[in-house]
Amino acid sequence: MPFPNENNQLEYKEQFNEKLKKEIAAFLNGQMTGYIYLGVNDKSRQLTHSFTPHEAHQIEETISHWLTSSIYYPSPVGLVTIHTNNSPLCISVIGGDYQPYSLDGKVYIRNNSESVKASAERVQKMLRQSSLGTYDKSESAQQALTFKYLDIMTDAAKLDFKQNALGFQLSNSQAYTNTAFLMSDQCDFSVKVAVFEGLTVDQFKDRKEVRGPIPKQIDEVLAFLKLNNQLSSVITGAGQRTDQQSYPTVAIREAVINAIAHRSYFSRAMVQIELFDDRLTIMSPGPLPGGLQPAAMLNGQSVPRNYNVLNCLFRLKYIENYGTGMRRIFNSYRGTGQKPSILAMEDFVKLTLPNLNYTQQFRVNNIELQPKTTIVTLQLNKITNYLATHPTITRIQVQELLNVKESSANKYLKILIDTQKIVKIGVTRGVKYQLNQ
Repeated sequence: MPFPNENNQLEYKEQFNEKLKKEIAAFLNGQMTGYIYLGVNDKSRQLTHSFTPHEAHQIEETISHWLTSSIYYPSPVGLVTIHTNNSPLCISVIGGDYQPYSLDGKVYIRNNSESVKASAERVQKMLRQSSLGTYDKSESAQQALTFKYLDIMTDAAKLDFKQNALGFQLSNSQAYTNTAFLMSDQCDFSVKVAVFEGLTVDQFKDRKEVRGPIPKQIDEVLAFLKLNNQLSSVITGAGQRTDQQSYPTVAIREAVINAIAHRSYFSRAMVQIELFDDRLTIMSPGPLPGGLQPAAMLNGQSVPRNYNVLNCLFRLKYIENYGTGMRRIFNSYRGTGQKPSILAMEDFVKLTLPNLNYTQQFRVNNIELQPKTTIVTLQLNKITNYLATHPTITRIQVQELLNVKESSANKYLKILIDTQKIVKIGVTRGVKYQLNQ
């Protein structure tokens, strides 16, 4: 069985040699952990050489010498691990926080399965993002700041909100920091929300853009999404209907707060939220910080970005504990048969929440049926409820049961067959229908 194909995170080297320095440098400039496997042919993806313990020890010593010498800058010590007991021998490289990392003055990055020299534009972009965690601690370009929205919030909640203790000012002066700017009425970062008809961006139903202090952005976006989080009533054979919202409220709340609080404020891009019939997507500017991977995040690992902002939101009771929001989002879908998904790229992180009340459209006799929610129609339930106490039903009996024409009876039966609720038995005039066991 061959190994997987090489990609942005996976590299094979049949022999250990000096070329490995470039591969390490490229992975240091990535956003996720990269893995280099030695003794594996990159064409056949088969293990061709196993290193002896002595050879593995020599490789470990050589790489350690590379890492502690001056050929890499900044120092990558602590980011590279040689797994000598692994078969094949493996080197893991964590994308560092102080990018770009250079090798003898040259910067390399991964381009699919290759390590290539980074362009000047790419190097400048990495330089801008190298201090992702320091934006909120830096001095604000705007110093004429007001906090009317924040004051109203804290007064109403009777909160003792000490700005000086939360990083609103530089420690060595009275100048405002970007933490103060993000919490001020002058904050010009924004969130754009769009509601679309159907499954594509072809037709708008509604849209909203929110600016201002971070608490205001969160409040207004959540209020807008609440209006668009439809409640569906599912009618079953039981005496009471079941009500269900399209999206768990805890998932929406945590997703919106995460996107606004953890975004990269070095980017001027806006948080984009898009609501389709079948899904809600939330795209936040910037990569996951510190080379964090989605799987590690879902297992509780946390690398905070915008620490002062998070501290403010904690005091304002928007967040409970750092690093638990994403797990609460996934837990809110437990038992539904569906789950959210995360796409983490270099420039953005995109979270997709499935609509729990969405059903696929059906086309029957050139009539398109596109339910807005999973409201199980009374007609369909009458048929299945009848079959719960009778072995079979005919099309004529469906007409009589529902008081509908032949075409409508055929339409409802076709839907139940397509959704595998019932099966057809017999042919032509003797056709009957029974529940799918």
